[in-house]
Amino acid sequence: MDNKLKIHLTGIILIVLIFLMGSFISNPQQRATIYISSFGFLALLSILFVLFIPIIYKLKKNSFTNSLITNRRWIGIYTFVFALIHVFLVANLFFKFNISKIVENPYRVLGLTAFVILVLMAMTSNDQSMKILKKNWKRLHFLIYPALILVIIHSFNLGLIFVKSLTVKIIVITLALIIIIWKIRNKFVKDGKNTV
Repeated sequence: MDNKLKIHLTGIILIVLIFLMGSFISNPQQRATIYISSFGFLALLSILFVLFIPIIYKLKKNSFTNSLITNRRWIGIYTFVFALIHVFLVANLFFKFNISKIVENPYRVLGLTAFVILVLMAMTSNDQSMKILKKNWKRLHFLIYPALILVIIHSFNLGLIFVKSLTVKIIVITLALIIIIWKIRNKFVKDGKNTV
């Protein structure tokens, strides 16, 4: 099976599974909470995974890691889709699209800011945008790192299910620190090579 098709199937199956899981809950409020928390947590995990792909690829080059790095853009698109579903469900089920109520909470504003970054990245995740934006394309896509930090702050303060656990918080922070330290280290190594 084609690797791109596997990514599409995985993304679609995850979405269907979450909606199926929620369909077994009769209480509408609990069902809404399950949907919103699941898609929010899935978006957070997906951002971490997308940012971890270059690390995995650097540590172990094989057909699997090669397919991940080759299809990283599509994995990023599904990250945006999960975040989009999360934002839509929050806006609809909790706030009935009342923007003034949504932006009352600073942690929701942080989440929305991260979502805007994901929107810009999803819109420019194509070869044409790379040609048009040139060096600015990399600068724009570097915003995924601030977006990750915003999503972590947002989810740790508003998460209703998965990030309530201290263990999950420690794992998420550890993974985020590994990603950020790796990125900073690689930046200094590249800059060092450029000055030699």
